[in-house]
Amino acid sequence: MRFGVFVVGFLLLSSGCLGQGEDPEFLGIEYRDPPDAPDFTLFDQDGDAFRLSEHQGKVIVVAFVYTSCPDICLIISSNLDYVYDNLGYRSEEVLILSVTIDPARDTINHLSEWTDSRGYEWPHLTGPASELQQIYRSWNVIIDNEHIEASQPPEDNLNRLVVLYPDNTSSTIDMKGFGMNGSEFISDSLNESGSNFVVSDGPISEGTIGNWSTDSDWSWVLHYWDSQSESWNQSESSSSSIEVSGDTHLAWIASNSNLSLAPPGVDCNGDGWIMGSGESAHCMCNEGYERPSSDWLSCVIEGSGDSEISDATDPHDQSLGEYEVGHSTTTFIVGKEMRKRVAYSGIHWDADDFLQDVITLVDE
Repeated sequence: MRFGVFVVGFLLLSSGCLGQGEDPEFLGIEYRDPPDAPDFTLFDQDGDAFRLSEHQGKVIVVAFVYTSCPDICLIISSNLDYVYDNLGYRSEEVLILSVTIDPARDTINHLSEWTDSRGYEWPHLTGPASELQQIYRSWNVIIDNEHIEASQPPEDNLNRLVVLYPDNTSSTIDMKGFGMNGSEFISDSLNESGSNFVVSDGPISEGTIGNWSTDSDWSWVLHYWDSQSESWNQSESSSSSIEVSGDTHLAWIASNSNLSLAPPGVDCNGDGWIMGSGESAHCMCNEGYERPSSDWLSCVIEGSGDSEISDATDPHDQSLGEYEVGHSTTTFIVGKEMRKRVAYSGIHWDADDFLQDVITLVDE
């Protein structure tokens, strides 16, 4: 599966050739014959029109990213935030731009909410797909939509039903339940899984699920997933009175089972989402979290997981296969004369080096 953002066609060398006198030294990759930065007009997260050429005279940083990107774009945005916060008195002479490569999801409203939640204050730009496609071509950016689509968190349209049986075995069913009531969602989920079931409608119910039928010693108890405490709570309502929303997850728990053994309502400990399926299923962790080396289906705070070297294959790397290079993107630094001067490829670059190159161009 291809990632989707990489940049081709550089004519780069280690030294520049603008103007007279001694050439500045850069830490990134410098263009040999700096080409013009192609102009464009888009909309920022406030809905205001933004035209690149109106900012001639400033040093401009241009990154092509998207908000639902699970890994590389988050690192680039974090680096840009560091640069933004450390420009000091030069901040008025520098403009940072993030241009989306996923206009279908990165709408103006979404960009406004996303930048506000992360505290990012520089322009995040979007626009019509046809206009953006021309911009990608003019900037030599290649987009692979397959990876963008595969990187979408499923929580927006999948709900989970968990069944914990009296012997503490369990089953998990994920399916679309938005707009249903809880009874409909449970019925459709169990039908989808092929389970035999007859359960009465109530927070405590009699009946059969799979090979287990209630008796005088135990009952089925309806639970809902509490995302705040990340735990199953007993429901006080019948399933038919529950309206299934995007973050609704339900469970039938046998009253004589060990509740702590019930699978979570949201995988990755609530700190990420699942990509892939079967043996290739793996967590894409939120910013600030990482997968421990021994468990691809969980997320822990960075630095808190085990550090043992694992022989297990990373399913994320496996899914990228020969297209591992597609995990690289390029962030451009445009000089005051609106020409591309320096490029940083991929994510394995130092934010302080990038900041120094921006300062060098400001002081040029």
